[in-house]
Amino acid sequence: MKCVRFAFLAVLAATALRAEALSDILARMDQSARDLHTFSAKMKRTEYTKVLNDKEETDGLRLVKRANGQTIGIVQIFGKNPQIIRFAGKTVEIYYPDAKRVEVYDAGKFGKMGKQADQLMLIGIGVTSADLRRDFEIKGGAPEKIGETNTTRIDLIPKDNDLKKYVEKIEMWVADKQSVPLQVKVTRTSGDYEQAVYSDIQFNPSLPDSAFQLNLPPDVKRVQMK
Repeated sequence: MKCVRFAFLAVLAATALRAEALSDILARMDQSARDLHTFSAKMKRTEYTKVLNDKEETDGLRLVKRANGQTIGIVQIFGKNPQIIRFAGKTVEIYYPDAKRVEVYDAGKFGKMGKQADQLMLIGIGVTSADLRRDFEIKGGAPEKIGETNTTRIDLIPKDNDLKKYVEKIEMWVADKQSVPLQVKVTRTSGDYEQAVYSDIQFNPSLPDSAFQLNLPPDVKRVQMK
């Protein structure tokens, strides 16, 4: 009887964790990319530094806006070292409120963009399968649970030689029947990684234009980074 029970439970577990077809997930992502105008989600962010074997966890908020063919992203990181990161076109701005400083980066090339893992985490939000196939080798089909949610993990392996210098792979966990990742992990060639787990996901919420601006105090210093 114990053997029968074990076999029955094993069958149930395998059924519950059955992966969705990659083609179905990509089709939903294509539809989402066509329909998406704004996006918001709460975020649990983990940064791992391999050489120190150290993890730092922070809470945050992610906002995305699609307008006139451009994607604007805002990442707010709360806690003892708050930051606001803004992506728009080829420009990345990182605002450090405590230091009254904004660092401005040119993210025009993938190699430079590879340094900004938060920007790469946007890759599953409002992008088409054609965009993904252009820049990455896509591997999918692995079923995994995130908390109590069944997901399918998709691996993205960079094709671009510059990006390969910084990023080993990007993993996205997409919940069953959903079109954006519940979790994204960017693993660097150094072994470091950044991971975000999303909750309270909202499609096309009403967000003011001011939500996508830094709205800086007058005494903040802007520094162009190389």
